[in-house]
Amino acid sequence: MSTADPRDPDQDPSDGSGHGSDDIDAEFARLTEGLSLDSLDETPLTVEDVLSETPAEEKEPTIAVVATSVATSQALAGAIRLGREARTDGIDIPTGSRTLETRTGAIAVGELEETAAHDLAAIASTALQRNGIVLFWRRGDRMTATRYKGGERGEDISPAIVLGAVDDVVEELLLGTTAVDELEEGIDPSTVTRAEALAWIAGKGKRK
Repeated sequence: MSTADPRDPDQDPSDGSGHGSDDIDAEFARLTEGLSLDSLDETPLTVEDVLSETPAEEKEPTIAVVATSVATSQALAGAIRLGREARTDGIDIPTGSRTLETRTGAIAVGELEETAAHDLAAIASTALQRNGIVLFWRRGDRMTATRYKGGERGEDISPAIVLGAVDDVVEELLLGTTAVDELEEGIDPSTVTRAEALAWIAGKGKRK
C-alpha cells in the first residue's frame, strides 16, 4: 500500500480527511488580514490619469517681466496692442498681462508660463522696432533673460548682467519679495482700443 506524496501537485488537498480545505481557508484569512474591502471600491488609475499628473516643478509659480525703455505704461500698453495687430503668426496677448511704470521704463508683467511669456515679448518688440527689450522669466530656481528686437527672439543672457540696468522692482518681482498683486493695477493691453493705442503712443491722453 502506497502513501500519496503531499508535495505532489496532482494530489487532492482534501484527501478525505477534511483538513485540506480548512488549511487553505485559514491561510487565505491570514494573508488578507488587515485589508479593507473599501479599497476595492476605489476606481483604479488609468494611463490617462498617470500622464495627466502635473510634475512638481510645473506647480511652482511663474513670473514674466518684459523690461523696456518706453516712458509710460499707457504707451507700452498701446504698443503691445498694435504689435499684436501687426503680427501674422496669430499669437495673442497672454491673459493676465499688464503694463506698469518704473523709473527706468515701463514694464509688462504677468504670472505667465514660459511660452506665453515669450509671446508677450515678441508682440511688444514687434511694435518697438527700434528699441531692444529684455524678457525676464522665472520658475522656482530657474531664471532666464532673453533679448528681443523687431519682433524676433535674440540671445539668452545672464539675468545678473542686465538686472542692474532696470528698476529694483524687476528683481523684487523675480525673487518673489514683491508680488504682482502688491503693485498698482496697471493696464491690460488686451482691453486697449486701437484709437487709444495710437493716442497713447503719440503721448496724448490717458484712459478715463
